[in-house]
Amino acid sequence: MGSGTIIGGDGLDESTTGGITTLSVKVDGTTLEINADAVRVKDGGISAAKLATDSVTAIKILNGAVTFAKMQNINAMTVIGRTAAGAGVASEITLINDNTLATATATNIATAGAVKAYVDSLVGGIGSLVGAFNANTATNFPGTAAIKKGAYWYVSVAGTVQGTVFNVGDVLIANKDNPSTTSAADWIFLETNRDQATATVLGLVMLATNAEVQAGTDAVKAVTPASLSSRTATEARTGLIEIATQAETNAGTDDARAVTPLKMANYVASQISGGAFAATIGDGTATAFTVTHNLNSLDVVVEIRKVSDNSAVIVDNRASTANAVIVTFAKAPANASFRVIIKK
Repeated sequence: MGSGTIIGGDGLDESTTGGITTLSVKVDGTTLEINADAVRVKDGGISAAKLATDSVTAIKILNGAVTFAKMQNINAMTVIGRTAAGAGVASEITLINDNTLATATATNIATAGAVKAYVDSLVGGIGSLVGAFNANTATNFPGTAAIKKGAYWYVSVAGTVQGTVFNVGDVLIANKDNPSTTSAADWIFLETNRDQATATVLGLVMLATNAEVQAGTDAVKAVTPASLSSRTATEARTGLIEIATQAETNAGTDDARAVTPLKMANYVASQISGGAFAATIGDGTATAFTVTHNLNSLDVVVEIRKVSDNSAVIVDNRASTANAVIVTFAKAPANASFRVIIKK
């Protein structure tokens, strides 16, 4: 470099040996090092503080400035990132690229291949038609180790398997992976072809019309509450009937409603109290007595009883008016010896 004095400056060290002066770049061995006659950043030499928000600008990392070779020490199937909220120290995040996606955590990242394989494994076993099932010859359900939950069969021949009755068109659906061939709990059965219901067979029914309910001859169709209410009782058929009110019972004109024992008793009691008359007759002299009853009717019944023993006697009587009758004895009865009862 010619004669003169050489002095090391900022970032340079100088040393002289045998009259030869050497200049060397200063490195701290922590962030920078010289390797193979080249100055480079040591592994881990750049701290999180120097990579904080906005500390590294676009001008500091030009295109191609950070090469793949400078990041080769990242472990396989990992990426650098931060899964926690807020700013902080970055770390390696594990990539999932196999069938462990079902057990992935919030700190994992799945590759497109892992997602596809996982979804395919789920969708592939859902709702797949396996084929026909002959319930006439089969003794067990069609489960195998390869069967996934959701696989299904349709019944091609009716029959009974493990106590379950199948009709043509019914469907068997696996309710779990590798379902049992003998346990109905591992299966879902869809009945799509029910027979006509009977007194002993669960099945389908048709609803009866009002006319059919009133006819009362159909032994197959079902009766609804609405159609049942249309089957009213008449003199020609059994059925529902409305109970008459007390007023309707007393009026005696309704021929469609039923009278209860209580309402009949009330009616009879009212007729007895308002439709009967009683009096004591006999004076030892007269043989004919006019008894005024004010029942306003010629249609009355006259009964004569002895007061002494309450025995009935037969005497002549006639309705002289709508409110009186004449009772005639063969000989004059003793004083107050007979009781006259008059009823409508």
